[in-house]
Amino acid sequence: MIRSLLHFLLGRRKKTSEEKERMMGSLKIARFEIMKRVHQSLPEQLRNRDEIGRAIAEQINYATASSQFEGDDEEMRRKLKALFDELLGNGADEAANEIAKAVDMRPHYLALAESIMR
Repeated sequence: MIRSLLHFLLGRRKKTSEEKERMMGSLKIARFEIMKRVHQSLPEQLRNRDEIGRAIAEQINYATASSQFEGDDEEMRRKLKALFDELLGNGADEAANEIAKAVDMRPHYLALAESIMR
């Protein structure tokens, strides 16, 4: 309720570029926190594998509406399945779950980013 009221109020007035930058910064913080939770839940044998780290970062950037993300939804679904297979095959169920939660929230992150930029 409070979140939707905040979105309503913020969407009704013109934001300064500083406000937009600060608000988009909050998405960067969310992105960092998700990445930290995923990394902490990875088994030791996966923590320093660059290809896993890049795949996780790409999914989190996709999920959180990062302006750095490039790719389409179908491509990301294929990559997400491959990442899940890798994580689950290595006992990283908790990490896979954290990524799944972030991807499930993608529509909300997109809407938030859009409302910030208005």
